[in-house]
Amino acid sequence: MSDSNEVRRIAKIYDERARKYNSIDAAGQWGSKDQADLITKEILKKSEITKEHSVLEIGCGSGVLGSVISKNCKLYVGFDASYLMLKRFLEENGNEEKNLIVATTTYIPCKKKTFDRIVMNGVTMYFPNEKFLKRVLNEILTVCKDDAIIFIGENIIPSRFHWEFVWFQNLSPQIQFFAKSYISLRKWLAKKSPHITGKWKYVHKDISPKIIEKFFKNNGKVEISDAVAYTARKRVYGNNAKGNKRIDFLIRLKT
Repeated sequence: MSDSNEVRRIAKIYDERARKYNSIDAAGQWGSKDQADLITKEILKKSEITKEHSVLEIGCGSGVLGSVISKNCKLYVGFDASYLMLKRFLEENGNEEKNLIVATTTYIPCKKKTFDRIVMNGVTMYFPNEKFLKRVLNEILTVCKDDAIIFIGENIIPSRFHWEFVWFQNLSPQIQFFAKSYISLRKWLAKKSPHITGKWKYVHKDISPKIIEKFFKNNGKVEISDAVAYTARKRVYGNNAKGNKRIDFLIRLKT
């Protein structure tokens, strides 16, 4: 499947979700309303967004995060491949005028060096390959200012990939050991032989921190931490917290 077809496939999935659910449920990653409020506030803080900043949100979806950011910055622009998710964004904010654009991550229709902050949360898992990721990162560098901060949140990394599967977490530690090998094999097959992978063809993709660090090596400092959603669950459940164990990247560009 080509990259453009993959984008259309994801957009179609979220168009359907937007028809059925409210903004939080349509986005599918925020949990309850209370959890969503906590997570969005933490991302705002982590990204160091203030009233002085112009902010671009990539993959803004139904506006769970964007509706908060837009009230706490000078300029907010959000875009998403799903038209109906953007429509949901407007509806649940009283159809208040927003700078929302239907677009894809590989072409950002904004002027060069416009934004102080770039936010892309829960998006990289849909990127089909490393080449696609680098195209997106190059687009981001084009539209952000020289001293911008880039927040890339909710990333799946190889060492935590198995935590994406609910069934894995319910296994005993002994069986999990063998399940990791099975997951690794299916991932490998999905890349080498797509015609025999079945539903694994569409499993969320992981991203190596080394790729991000290498890409920004000469023009930014990369900070890596547990994803905000994961740290929020740990506050409640401690080491017994289940669910995705993803990470956030915060990139401070050099002036």
